[in-house]
Amino acid sequence: MSEDVTTRPAGIANDSRLTVDHLVVRREDEDEYVVGDPATGTFVVVPEVGARLVELFAQGRTVAEAGEEVERETGEPIDALDFAEVLLDAGIVTTEPRSSAKHWSVSRIQARIVRPLFTPFAWVLYAGCLVAALVMFVVEPSLRPTYEDTFIFPDIVLSLLVTNLVVVVLTIVHEMWHAFAGAAVGVPSRLRVERRGIFPVLETDLTGLWALPPAKRYGPFLAGMAIDSVILFAAVAPRYAWSRGWIDLPPGLIRLLAMVVLSQIAKLAFQTLAYLRTDMYLVMATATGCGNLHQVTRLSLKKLIRRLKPEEQVILRDASPKDLRVARWYRLLYLTGFSWMLWFAWHFLLPSAKVTFGWAFGVLVGAPFASLYWWEGVVLLLFTSVNVFLPLWVVVRNRRQAAR
Repeated sequence: MSEDVTTRPAGIANDSRLTVDHLVVRREDEDEYVVGDPATGTFVVVPEVGARLVELFAQGRTVAEAGEEVERETGEPIDALDFAEVLLDAGIVTTEPRSSAKHWSVSRIQARIVRPLFTPFAWVLYAGCLVAALVMFVVEPSLRPTYEDTFIFPDIVLSLLVTNLVVVVLTIVHEMWHAFAGAAVGVPSRLRVERRGIFPVLETDLTGLWALPPAKRYGPFLAGMAIDSVILFAAVAPRYAWSRGWIDLPPGLIRLLAMVVLSQIAKLAFQTLAYLRTDMYLVMATATGCGNLHQVTRLSLKKLIRRLKPEEQVILRDASPKDLRVARWYRLLYLTGFSWMLWFAWHFLLPSAKVTFGWAFGVLVGAPFASLYWWEGVVLLLFTSVNVFLPLWVVVRNRRQAAR
């Protein structure tokens, strides 16, 4: 590597001392370590010599002194300055004293407040709610959700609006439980809009979990599905009691509960689609010890049909043996899920969008301006546009961020 100092980040030199007291260093594999800042969720994977350099930086050694020490220990030449640049470029170390300002996050809740939500007893309760709901579906098949449960009112537009509102609220609750579970193990989180394939989603960024041992990651990964199971049980149980004649419920409430059941079943089923990097993908990646399974799988499939870009070739070349090994069978799940997504888009998403847009534009043209019917067309047009175009906006945003 060239030693041209004009290419070095400002303030970095062989006599620099790096601030690393805030970093977490955890052994990930036999010869790999995870180094990063849990407060910002920024991590890099380094070899054993990299972890040793960080240890020496923490002792107050300069970049050159740490490199010389590791060279004496290993008998191999070490470019400690190049390694320090990697840490600086990643934003996980500085050459200045660390600011005491806290990194912005959604969850700054004290662990002791939310920890009771994730005790062994709580997890038994979550699992019990899911099992009980499934048993009620078996005993009383009429409780099983259908697409008709979306329409809780005779007015289709009002039904869609209420359904979308309820789905958004329940999605926020799902993500809040991820954040609470992260806070319970001391990991801050941030909420952001993302996409999974063609689906717009809210996502709780819990990157700081990768600083923890694998056993402590499962709870935060599964927390959203846990609260979904509770909500599902709370919606199924009253309808089950009503179907048995134990209680009396108004028809409007029965239809509303049916819509909630449909929403929760769809949400739980969605989380099992591992190829979309959902909650169960994170569980599977943790259980198999993979660090970049999704990207490695995608690139290994892309390689079969077209030439990879130079940076993609480097990623695949440097992929860990575990990622490459698991990708051999994970690619079957990936292709199956991707095929299903295309089928769903062709048979459901595009036709429904076509009908909805056509109906909305027809209302806007035919209804009196600013009438109630006209405003229903406007609102429906906005909802449909968000569902169709939000994933495209996320793609553009992510590409711009990557370019920067």
